[in-house]
Amino acid sequence: MLLEASKILSNPINIIVLGWLGIYLFFVFFVFFYKFLSLSSWIKKEKESLNALLMSGNISGVSSLKRCIDKSEKVNSLTFDACIEAAKSQASGGVTFLSIVASTAPFIGLFGTVVGILTAFSSMQNVTTINMIAPSIADALVATAVGIIVAVPAYSFHQILSKKVEDLESFLIMQKDFYLSK
Repeated sequence: MLLEASKILSNPINIIVLGWLGIYLFFVFFVFFYKFLSLSSWIKKEKESLNALLMSGNISGVSSLKRCIDKSEKVNSLTFDACIEAAKSQASGGVTFLSIVASTAPFIGLFGTVVGILTAFSSMQNVTTINMIAPSIADALVATAVGIIVAVPAYSFHQILSKKVEDLESFLIMQKDFYLSK
């Protein structure tokens, strides 16, 4: 196993590709857990604020809408819409990174595979059987596999966080609609 890993890492392009994908994977998990926890907390506050609004008719101080409309001279639908868009923009920060990783990681892995296969074919001058070239091609395919391994959680996490942003936006819109309807 260690000998096979050293063969894969003998090519500097593989080191770059696998290193790049490793950094991507680290940041994918970091962004996901950070945003998931912060969005969950934010949604909980907005849900509590909506309940307080339904009970008392006043927007709670924990709501991001309350802080936003307090800064405005005139409170109307447009003011609320601007506050909701600002909150949505803040909430979706980092989610775009996940979609970028999900779409680029397989291509980065594929690049490593192409370079590995080119290297394998260039060494074919001395090789006469497929049994001698197949291990090199198999080693080259590792980069594509790693690219896919990075892309799948990035895409999944992007979808989960996008849904959280939608949930947050729904609570903000409900607060706006109830506040303006009274």
